[in-house]
Amino acid sequence: MLKFKYIVALLVFSLLLPMKLYSYDFSYKLNNQEFFLDFNDGQINEIKFSYFYNNQRNYGVIKYLDNEIDITISTNEIEFSDFKKFFPKPQKNNNLNKKINFTWEIGELIISNNYSLKSNKLNFVYEDGFESMIFYDSNKEFEFSILPQDGDKQMYMFAKNAGQFFYAQKISKDIIGGALIGKGNFRRFDDYDLTIKVKDFSISKDAKYYDLIATSRLLDVFSLLQNNQDEFNYLEVPITKRGNVFNFDHAIMLGGTVAFSFKGEAIPINKTANVNGTYGPLYLFEQNFKDVPFLSELFGKNVEESLLAADFKVKKNGSETEFIFNPLSILTPGKTRNIFDIWE
Repeated sequence: MLKFKYIVALLVFSLLLPMKLYSYDFSYKLNNQEFFLDFNDGQINEIKFSYFYNNQRNYGVIKYLDNEIDITISTNEIEFSDFKKFFPKPQKNNNLNKKINFTWEIGELIISNNYSLKSNKLNFVYEDGFESMIFYDSNKEFEFSILPQDGDKQMYMFAKNAGQFFYAQKISKDIIGGALIGKGNFRRFDDYDLTIKVKDFSISKDAKYYDLIATSRLLDVFSLLQNNQDEFNYLEVPITKRGNVFNFDHAIMLGGTVAFSFKGEAIPINKTANVNGTYGPLYLFEQNFKDVPFLSELFGKNVEESLLAADFKVKKNGSETEFIFNPLSILTPGKTRNIFDIWE
């Protein structure tokens, strides 16, 4: 991919050059790459390029119009990790005085060995700063957009397979399936607020924290009878990104009669994360029967403050992940009150 990076750098460099610098057409061809510049009346008119790498084929056209520059790139297939490297994240460039319309069409975006997105299209508009972006695939498996609304920019995200989304983003490889929706406010690519919600997913039995989950659901009679302790109904994570730091607070995960509440911080670039959480195994039981007089007397005036709650911590540093469970907190009242906000 180093040669492809070189071509991208060369294209960006050509965008910044004075338009009247050239007076004749120019072409370059070597092995698996080709580069062609077309001029009209001493001004650059069009740039074409192609690049071949193993099974990957890339074609591109840059057209210079009066007040705009149209960039179109076509790629037959690309790994998601490589896609992220070239994913445009423009912020501000005083050297450009034209509007840029960017389109990248990708035949197959490979997420993992068992999952890929077909016939993808990325569009973004850049005019004196980032304006808008839309990404989607033909089967509507995934959609991501940043669009102006009432003077601000709104983020929207949808994924039919939440587990593959988390895997691609290197957030987690332990979530399986689930439908994901995300909405938030965008300021910059390193400054935004986003709330992610996932429905009907499961946790891999190979997860390092699976024993914690299985233990927490020992009193979940229905999941035990159906042998589905690894299945969950709902996940909600409010995220704020500032620079390289992701913070999340009042996150919740519900499964059967168990609920988890957690908060923490993650710095992916440093491969570090710290999470503090609480779970209550009688959550749904209390919710369904909170108006029963006997239970009101047992749990007090605020039935939502469970007497059965335990603390846990997760610390990640590089490839090492540490899980800490505090069984002494099992009888501490009021531990789970934050996880009930969803029902209000």
